[in-house]
Amino acid sequence: MLVVADYSQIELRVAALVSNDQNMLVAYEHEIDLHRKTAAAIARLPIEQISDEQRRLAKAVNFGLLFGQGARGLAAYARANYGVEMSEIEAEEARSAFFSAYPDLRNWQQQTAKRAEFDMKVITPGGRVRDFSNETNGYRYTEALNTPIQGGAAKILLATLAALEISINKTGIDVKLVNVIHDEIVLEAAEEVSGQAKEYLQQAMIEGMLKIFPTATTNGLVEANVGNN
Repeated sequence: MLVVADYSQIELRVAALVSNDQNMLVAYEHEIDLHRKTAAAIARLPIEQISDEQRRLAKAVNFGLLFGQGARGLAAYARANYGVEMSEIEAEEARSAFFSAYPDLRNWQQQTAKRAEFDMKVITPGGRVRDFSNETNGYRYTEALNTPIQGGAAKILLATLAALEISINKTGIDVKLVNVIHDEIVLEAAEEVSGQAKEYLQQAMIEGMLKIFPTATTNGLVEANVGNN
């Protein structure tokens, strides 16, 4: 059997943690879908009235603005990746609503970019340093925002793999790691131990998150399934 698990909105969770954005952190603590929360801010509607189409637009906004896109870039990104049509004016309005909803994230972006432009360096939550002065293109605003978040997410996954190996070796059950894709881990397990493997995988993913971010909420953090394909 295949045991597949992935992190829910890992980049947004890491962004909430590194920026200490209180509105985002409270949403994750109470298992509020951040895409619907953003959609409600953009549409100025109660969250329970948000449609799937509005959520899809908000998903593009969340992931696009996380790494510093402007209105034109956001409109193009939403069209190309989510099939959502936005004018530049609508994209700018969405940007305004997003940063009004998450002001601590906005402050973190501004401070991080300013510090990186001056120091020519940015540091991941795990302590790795990216030195823009050694790169051909030098300092880039979007990369300065991207690196701490994607770097933090990558560090979580590495910590997860270490915890998973320890669990599997201790128990000796018939299970093997077969793939890792960004925020997803795939195991192959004998059918009779597939449920146990799923539990070990979920626990390792929670341990990986807490290893890098000890104060993180784990509510709704991992989704895992078992199947034959």
